[in-house]
Amino acid sequence: MADSARLSRHPERIHPALWRATQLARPARAAVATGFPALDRELPGQGWPVGRLIELMPERPGCGELQLFRPALMRHFPERGIALVHPPHPPCIQAWANWQLAPERLLWIQPPSCADALWATEQVLRHNVCAAVFCWAGQIHMAGLRRLHLLAQQSDSLCIVLRPSTARRQASAAPLRLALQPCRRGMRLHIVKRQGGFSPAPVMLQLYAAQAASRHHESVDMPEMA
Repeated sequence: MADSARLSRHPERIHPALWRATQLARPARAAVATGFPALDRELPGQGWPVGRLIELMPERPGCGELQLFRPALMRHFPERGIALVHPPHPPCIQAWANWQLAPERLLWIQPPSCADALWATEQVLRHNVCAAVFCWAGQIHMAGLRRLHLLAQQSDSLCIVLRPSTARRQASAAPLRLALQPCRRGMRLHIVKRQGGFSPAPVMLQLYAAQAASRHHESVDMPEMA
């Protein structure tokens, strides 16, 4: 009886898939630290979930969505490739080298359509050969998101699907959904969905260090990112 009473007060101890609405879930698999302590504190498992679908909805392409994963990519299977499927622009090899990520890890896949991009992402997940796969999916349907999530669960990859900011109002099978907005020297990150309590306040992340002004010149405010 004592054990039953204790479990009724703490249902999260019965099974990892159970948690209180005021708590963050305890993932069954280890997470990869994001490299941003403020963000880690807001995510179940204190980092990016491995084998789970992560959905990003940037306000516009190029606002730091790839650099957001830079610390995780440096430590998660550094010998494996990183697949970029159907990105809106060709990857900048020099930028990856400056991030201390080996350019030879990049696998750039540019299929002719969003449907082909979804198929290519599914093949990458099935073979489980990449540390991470980023898929710019566009207008993907719920069935496609569900397939990606099921395949991600069978791998140990970071699976990230990028959709327009308008997708924020749509339902999704992804257990983690993040909306990104550019701001001065970084981004404003809104947790739209997570396995745990609602997160009302955005997380402010600094991606670019403030440049020290020369003593011979006045300080100049950096404009917002293009």
